[in-house]
Amino acid sequence: MTVVLCGVGADTGNVRPVPAVDTDGRFEYVPIPEKGATSETATYGSIERRHGDGDGDCVLADLLDGVRPGSDGAWVTDEQAIREQPVHHDPNFEALTYGEHRPGYVAKLRELEAGDVVAFYGGFPGPDSQYKHRYLFGYFTVADSPTLLDPGMSRAEKRALLDDHPENAHAKRLGEHGDLYYHDPEFTERPRPVVVVPGREPGGLLDRARRLSDTRQGPNYYMAEDVAAVLEPASTTERGAHLGGFKPAVRCDLTRETFVEFAEGRDSGNRSR
Repeated sequence: MTVVLCGVGADTGNVRPVPAVDTDGRFEYVPIPEKGATSETATYGSIERRHGDGDGDCVLADLLDGVRPGSDGAWVTDEQAIREQPVHHDPNFEALTYGEHRPGYVAKLRELEAGDVVAFYGGFPGPDSQYKHRYLFGYFTVADSPTLLDPGMSRAEKRALLDDHPENAHAKRLGEHGDLYYHDPEFTERPRPVVVVPGREPGGLLDRARRLSDTRQGPNYYMAEDVAAVLEPASTTERGAHLGGFKPAVRCDLTRETFVEFAEGRDSGNRSR
């Protein structure tokens, strides 16, 4: 079976500071800020932190000094504006749904089948380094064949397909914007397909993040050898499996049971977090 690792979540281009992983592997999943019209009601001021410190409301906004929707333009630094900023809740671990437009991701995700796994990693500063090593922080089992939305489809066709995925962030964009952002010529010069992956259990946010990367060459990170021995990435370089810089989608070939044991920290080779 197939596991596709996807690099997601807020990073230096869209939030500051980037929340860190602590010495126990605890972390906060911070979605990126939404860049335009959406029917999403969740904001940085409404999403509760999993690991509050007892100070304030214990919401994600408490962690942030600035957000930058779209990763360009001016930073939003007003405290109330940060609290009211809608998030692009993708992946949504409550609804177990994930959507993507990045071509390299779409190519891998569209081939998934029921019973495969889509897993999520991000760049987090750790307890022993300010470098944003790559950490696995969540996953879900693919429930059914992914839905591919082509720019050539009518808006009615896209709405009909997304009726089955009402909690997906791209469906919420279509609901308010009237079309998918990456299909709208007024939004992008390069319309491209969007894929939506429906999920089921087992899956969700991990209790503790699992560090995937070991070596760092310039801006790029590479999967640790002991991790690669378990995950069996399909593509490697002379330095190992590449995890970005710009975070790639990485296809791995292993059973769901083996992956879940690794993700949940039950494998005998559990490396330091």
